Amino acid sequence: MKTSANNIKFEYLHRDEGNYKIFGELIFRNEQNHTIEEVTRKLQSNLIDQEYFYPLSAKVPLFPEHKSIVQDFTDWYEFRQFSFTKEAPSAKRSIEEFLNEFST
Repeated sequence: MKTSANNIKFEYLHRDEGNYKIFGELIFRNEQNHTIEEVTRKLQSNLIDQEYFYPLSAKVPLFPEHKSIVQDFTDWYEFRQFSFTKEAPSAKRSIEEFLNEFST
């Protein structure tokens, strides 16, 4: 996939009842040159309390620790931030596709 300084990194985490955190990220193509503010505003409008989402509904991969309980996994993941990156995309979707398909 094409590397661009305009790619967008989506950072998220899972926080368990003991406050143990697992961090994750997805990197999306940003072909429409969206700003960080635009994508943050659009995502937060679809989040629970502007912060939480169900990973399966949002098509965000489960952390390896959760894959063995996928049938029973009902916890929320937490949005951390978006940022620009030069890293190659790790997701097949563009940021625009991700945001348009996003559902909690």
